[in-house]
Amino acid sequence: MNKAEIVNKLNEYNFDKNEYLVLSTASLVLQGIKDNANDIDLAVSSKLYKEITTAYKGIYKEPDVYTFDCFDIGPKYFDSEKTLIDDLPVQTIPNIVKLKQKLNREKDIADIKLINDYVSKQNPLILAYLGDATYELYVRLYLINKGIVKVKDLQKESVKYVSAKAQSDFLETMLNEKFLTDEEINLIKRARNHKSHSSKSADIVTYKRATGLEALIGYLELTNNHRRIAEIMHKILN
Repeated sequence: MNKAEIVNKLNEYNFDKNEYLVLSTASLVLQGIKDNANDIDLAVSSKLYKEITTAYKGIYKEPDVYTFDCFDIGPKYFDSEKTLIDDLPVQTIPNIVKLKQKLNREKDIADIKLINDYVSKQNPLILAYLGDATYELYVRLYLINKGIVKVKDLQKESVKYVSAKAQSDFLETMLNEKFLTDEEINLIKRARNHKSHSSKSADIVTYKRATGLEALIGYLELTNNHRRIAEIMHKILN
């Protein structure tokens, strides 16, 4: 099953998105790391588990794993950290790695290598380059929607959001308010610690913080997590 097929199947059943989490290989497909999955593993709440086992004819693969159609469902791992991809709740990459390390099957070891290769190829500065463009687009749309019509005024207002100092301050606020997930913070740290040239308009600490924020936005853009980008930008712009 490719990404489109997984999305279509989940939409077909229309389960409450607050009551399930896409796990493992299907999650990797939704995040663009793998091309296909054989089935869809779902971690579900006890409420949804009861509803599904009552409503859909299937078999118990294990005492707590129910199989029907292309799904394997169970309550285990429902409390795993999640992210949203195309408005679907999926297991985060670090938690997928933990799960696959625990299972330690041959296919899991291969998937861990694939994940590591994927993450290692994401140069933080490349992510920041992409994030800078995405971030600025959100800012420009926000200012235009505010009714500012003169380019000179748009440029003047945008500095309040796109300067390294502003981005550094926004990041510090989100960190202090615990707005960001552990996965997001780790990515920011990786970008912040990556060797880069300093900026003439900001000190090195401010510049690296700004780069960290841009790298996060770039990563979310690269993994098509537009929902989370919108949440972060709403936090910044409002």
